[in-house]
Amino acid sequence: MEDATSSRDPSRPAVRVISRLAPKRTAIIRASYVWIDAFVPELNVQTSVLDEGEVESEQADELRRLCLVMHAYLRGEGRIVQRRRLLGRGTSPVLKIELDGHQWILGRNHWSVR
Repeated sequence: MEDATSSRDPSRPAVRVISRLAPKRTAIIRASYVWIDAFVPELNVQTSVLDEGEVESEQADELRRLCLVMHAYLRGEGRIVQRRRLLGRGTSPVLKIELDGHQWILGRNHWSVR
């Protein structure tokens, strides 16, 4: 684990985590008071949570959920599928992870939890 806070935005702390089981898998988790996101650099996919609530325990729960999703990815879980791009040719990777009865779908410019 290493500090990955951007010098452009020092108010938004970030941490980079590298898997010991699969060294090519990394995750970056960033948090601020209203925005939490998780990013997988090798796939260029992400997921985010906008939480403007003032309840600190709810923010902690959201951060925990994102960390669990990234932990599952670092353990080798999830499947990577290719999705056709809407504009242009080619495909983009999409990461799908099943966790606690929900399916997380992480893409380059989109994400969802079902």
